[in-house]
Amino acid sequence: MDNSNLIFVFLIYLFTLINCTNIVRPRGIAFERSSLYLPDKDFSCFDGSFTIPFAFVNDDYCDCPDASDEPGTSACPNGTYHCTNAGHTSIVIPSSRVNDGICDCCDGSDEWANNLRTGSSCDNTCEELGRAAREEAERVHKVFTAGHEIRAQLIAKGKEFRLEKQNRITELFKEQQEVELIRNTTLSVKETKDEIEKSALEKYKAIQDEKQKQENEREKIQNQNEAFEIFNEIDTNKNNKIEEEEVDAYNAFDQNKDGTVSQDEKDYFMENKKEIDLEEFMANSWDRLKQLLFAAQATNIKETESTVGEEIDSNQAEEVEDQDDNEDESEHVEDEVKYTEPDEYDVSQYDEETKLIIEEAKKAREAFEDVDRKYRDIQREVSHLQESLNKDFGPEDEFAALDGECYELSDHEYIYKLCLFDQITQRSKNGGSEVRLGTWNNWIGEPKYRTMLYDRGQHCWNGPQRSTHVRLSCGIEPALISATEPNRCEYAMDFVVPAACVQHSEQLSAPVTEPEHDEL
Repeated sequence: MDNSNLIFVFLIYLFTLINCTNIVRPRGIAFERSSLYLPDKDFSCFDGSFTIPFAFVNDDYCDCPDASDEPGTSACPNGTYHCTNAGHTSIVIPSSRVNDGICDCCDGSDEWANNLRTGSSCDNTCEELGRAAREEAERVHKVFTAGHEIRAQLIAKGKEFRLEKQNRITELFKEQQEVELIRNTTLSVKETKDEIEKSALEKYKAIQDEKQKQENEREKIQNQNEAFEIFNEIDTNKNNKIEEEEVDAYNAFDQNKDGTVSQDEKDYFMENKKEIDLEEFMANSWDRLKQLLFAAQATNIKETESTVGEEIDSNQAEEVEDQDDNEDESEHVEDEVKYTEPDEYDVSQYDEETKLIIEEAKKAREAFEDVDRKYRDIQREVSHLQESLNKDFGPEDEFAALDGECYELSDHEYIYKLCLFDQITQRSKNGGSEVRLGTWNNWIGEPKYRTMLYDRGQHCWNGPQRSTHVRLSCGIEPALISATEPNRCEYAMDFVVPAACVQHSEQLSAPVTEPEHDEL
């Protein structure tokens, strides 16, 4: 291409550039929508409802139902205003905030009319806010980068944990089979020894039963003799009957100790009868009389103790010292008796062969209990490992290394404790027991693996069971950073953890939100 052609192309480019710079972009419009607002053409509402002269655009009168003709004023209630915010992030605000005396755009462009009218202007803080936003984005980027590296380590550790648990279960199953064989053998030996012991003790049981029967018979005869003796003692006229006059003379019937046997006291003993014979006395009255005699005996013991106490008080130090010495010896004897525990069997009554049978049966039971305990321990460990393997620790087991790890957060009133994949508790700083805020259930919401649900906690007073949502976000060190109760019995927590450092683009691009509507 020769020089004349180059000059021609350059002139065309310069002419186009000059024309472009002369295009006026209406206030409140994003640059990419400038072509929709051409000053040399009539303006058509975006919804196609009207076509108006371009001079009607931003004339502070709403002509289009969709508010497209007033992007830079507050004339249309359903309109929006675009803040360019050069140096920071552009935003869109409701048109009702335009020229309301409050700076919503960091470049201050939303208060253009007030600036013209009062001569004052909103400070342009876009460069400062943009710098802070870029610094925050850089910080988030560094946190994510470091957290993502740790996450890779957690994934490797999680896969290692899973493999170790699977291998351990395989080992335990093999060990369980071996222990089960021994358990079955020791169980068979135990049952055999138990049967031999039971047979050997049968004859002693029969002897013991006979002794007990004889003892009961002796007590029965003794009770009858005592009753007959008391009956004869009350029956002073020896007519083989107890009459009211004879009851009057027997002090045991004076229950209130007023020196007289009242009619009520006589009726209680004689069941409202004038007289009772020996047979009635033995069948009914004797039991009631024994209670009266027992109560009288207890009263006499108390009176004796009271008298002894008064005598001690009247004696001098030597007598008290002697009494203390006797009490020390008595206490020592009581201690020896108190802490002497009887054997499981009173082997002194058995012959040598029976003693040997009892000892062998005892050893067989102990051997079985030891093996059975080991067998149940293996079952318990297998169950725990299988339960852990069935938990959802993320698509790459990135959360597996945190299983059962606990983290605490303290505020002005409570101490919260989050044990991952287990439970959450709350404890008052003023004391008291822990309150369970939930037990691990599952992951909920979208994206997955960002919110944990802990439910089936303790019931609130007259309310439902407590539950907690735990929101996860990217962080270098695992930490519980907040705990709130947005609704009664429903809690929310924020937890940072490297395992949540995924999807790089999501971590760096924060959602664009409208600024807070602060006063100037």
